[in-house]
Amino acid sequence: MKFCRIVEILRKKYRISTVYDSSERDVERVRLWDGNTSSDDRATLYFSYGKQTGDLPALCILMGGKEVSVCPDRDLRMKGRSLAVIPEEDFVLAFNDAQDLLASHYNSSFYAYLTDVAGRVSSYDTLVDVASQSFGASLVFIDRDFRILSYSTQVPVEDRIWTRNIEKGYCDYEFIQEVRKLKAIQESFSNSTPIEVTCTSSPFRKLASRVYCRDAWIGILILIEGNDSYRQGHVEMLRSLSDVLAGFIMKHSPELLCQTDEYHRFLYNVIIGAPLESQPEAYRNMEFKDPLQLMYIRTEGADRMIGSDLNWEKHISEKQQCQVFSNRESAIIIADSETLTDPGRFLKDLHQNLNVSAGISLPFDRIAELKAAMEDAREALDIGRKLDPAKGIYSFAEYGVYVMLKNLSTVENVRRYYHPAFRILQESDEKDEGCLLPTLRIFLSTGQSIKDTAEKMFLHRNSVIYRLGKIRELTSADLHDPETCFRLRLSFVIHELFPEQEN
Repeated sequence: MKFCRIVEILRKKYRISTVYDSSERDVERVRLWDGNTSSDDRATLYFSYGKQTGDLPALCILMGGKEVSVCPDRDLRMKGRSLAVIPEEDFVLAFNDAQDLLASHYNSSFYAYLTDVAGRVSSYDTLVDVASQSFGASLVFIDRDFRILSYSTQVPVEDRIWTRNIEKGYCDYEFIQEVRKLKAIQESFSNSTPIEVTCTSSPFRKLASRVYCRDAWIGILILIEGNDSYRQGHVEMLRSLSDVLAGFIMKHSPELLCQTDEYHRFLYNVIIGAPLESQPEAYRNMEFKDPLQLMYIRTEGADRMIGSDLNWEKHISEKQQCQVFSNRESAIIIADSETLTDPGRFLKDLHQNLNVSAGISLPFDRIAELKAAMEDAREALDIGRKLDPAKGIYSFAEYGVYVMLKNLSTVENVRRYYHPAFRILQESDEKDEGCLLPTLRIFLSTGQSIKDTAEKMFLHRNSVIYRLGKIRELTSADLHDPETCFRLRLSFVIHELFPEQEN
């Protein structure tokens, strides 16, 4: 909405007169002039109490009376500046009306725009992304359990707290409890009206709005302020997005309306770190007749999504007799150890085009061990993908020792645990541009098989025998001693996992 149109509407109620109008841009916000902002801001309409016209902002409505005489200035008009004058008794009322007018204008246009977009797309990811560009700020959409349903990528989330939440796919229990303690949440967050949420842990202001479908609260939209401050219309725009998103979900993702049972919700709360004493008493001391295991599945790639699809969860849980929890990039499956004997069959139920991999915990038989099982499965996956990226499924039983090394590396330099032979061969290869270390790595990984090593390295077996002899000559290492081979394999793992610790 342009300056001239705002003045025209205000003139119907107030005695306002245009001195000059040279603006061509739409007004995006209405503010009181404090004299400190750049006077060349051509997107903000300022109301000013000032009596001088020489240093006024580019768009200004000046409080005036009989004592103020403003003459048109040709130089100001040529600079694209606009000025109107209004009597003192109308100043405050006109200011409030101008704010409401601009908010209503942008909200109605934004709502129509979103409705049009919603009719042409089939993913609420796209809807959230398009909306974030209109806001000029990032958006996150979560469900009632603080699982990440969607987030903007065209305007990336820069808030460190929320980038961590997005990476995990959910918010930790401690984070949720701290949010619920915020005064704004306790006092004002009971309907779809957006509220401002701030916390000391983040420098970014946030607006939050609940999303309702058929009077059922299904999630929360969070607008995270970027480099620019909120515009006047952002509150109403967020409400519009909430309304359009609700209708979109009813049409395309009605599964989000489904309610999970108490036991399912209990398991989810334990996974995200809820203390057992805060959960229903009937479940706190559960022990399982048969040991359970947890499988953590993750998809790779920004455009890949498992989704928070409760239909998918229901299909897998009924077919495989297990508990399933999913979000955008990951899924968690809890089943008895016998069911997880063949973990690959779970991955087959995911979309064939998804590049998925999984980590599997050790068996456990008490509910108190569920959170630790989650961490074990996730860490086994993280380490396994670094060491054996093509393998796809990684169990903590196989990769647990490497997880231990990873955790140990946070407090000391783990390269001190190299086998002495590793250092000798490393220095020899660097000096002579040799390939003794690569040969030794393949030899150990093939179970000390000269034939398999030769095939994998495309060498004649005599070349492998020569290199192994050179290794023994330099290091005096017994390459058939189990303890020596274990320490050498461990040295290779440390070298691959922690290259940043290389001197």
